[in-house]
Amino acid sequence: MSKLKILVCGYGFTSQYLISNFDQEYRILSRNFIKPMYKLNDDFLPDVVIDTIPPVYKNNQMSNPLYKEILLNLYNKKKFLYVHISSTSVYPDINAEYDEKTPFDLNLLSTRGKKRWDLENYILQYFPYALIIRSGGIYGPGRNLILSLKNQNFNHLPEENKIVYRIHIYDLCSLILYTSQMIIMNGLEKSVFPGYNRNNVINAVYPENEPIKNVLYFIKEHYKISIPEKFFHLNEPIHKRIIRSIYLKNFNFRFSDFRKGFIQCFS
Repeated sequence: MSKLKILVCGYGFTSQYLISNFDQEYRILSRNFIKPMYKLNDDFLPDVVIDTIPPVYKNNQMSNPLYKEILLNLYNKKKFLYVHISSTSVYPDINAEYDEKTPFDLNLLSTRGKKRWDLENYILQYFPYALIIRSGGIYGPGRNLILSLKNQNFNHLPEENKIVYRIHIYDLCSLILYTSQMIIMNGLEKSVFPGYNRNNVINAVYPENEPIKNVLYFIKEHYKISIPEKFFHLNEPIHKRIIRSIYLKNFNFRFSDFRKGFIQCFS
C-alpha cells in the first residue's frame, strides 16, 4: 500500500509520535516553524488532514477549525479526509453504556464535554464527512501517569474508583491510519463509521478497561512509587459510565493491557 500524504494540524504529543514512528509522507501546519512545514506555495495535496488541536477561543468565540481558509482551499483542489481527535468526555458521566450510535442528552454534558461537542460541530460545518475519533486519555513515552506520580502530582487521579479510559499513543496512531484507509477505500463523502448525529465517529477505547485502583496498585508494586494511601480506599463511583466501540472489536491493539503499555513507556 502506498504512503498516505498527511497534513498534520498542530504539533503536540500525538502529531510528534505519529510523524516519528509511522512511515507516511507528512507536512505540518503549526504556529511554530517545524520541518516538514507546509507552505502556501507547496504543491503538496494531502490524502488526510489530521487535526489534534483542542478548543481555541478568541473573544469568547471558538476559532476552530484553525487554518480553515488554507484547508478549504486545499479541499477545493483535491478532496481529502479530515480526521479530528476529540475526547470521550463528550459522553455524559451518568449510569449508561455508550457506543458510537448511542443517543445522549446534550444537557447532561460537562463543561469540558460541551466544548468538545461544540468543536466537533464546528468542524462538521466545513467537513461534514470528517472522521471524529473520540479518544480516551492518551499516554506513552514521555507522557504518562507514572511520570506524574513520580513527581508527586496527584491532580489527575479521580476522587472515585472509576474505570479509566486511556489509550497508548501507538494504538491511537495505528487506528487513525487504519480507519483513514477504510474511509478512503470506501469513499471520502460516505458514512463508513456512522454514529449518533455523526457520519463518521470512532470511540478510541479498548474493549476492556480497569478501575483506577488496579492501575495504582500495579504502579506502586512495579515502580515502587509512593502513593497516598487514600487513593487505595476510593469509594465506588456513583455513576458507572461505560464506553465501547462497535467498530474496533476486532482491531489488533498492541497495548490493550495497560501493564504492557506502561512497561513499553520505559523500555
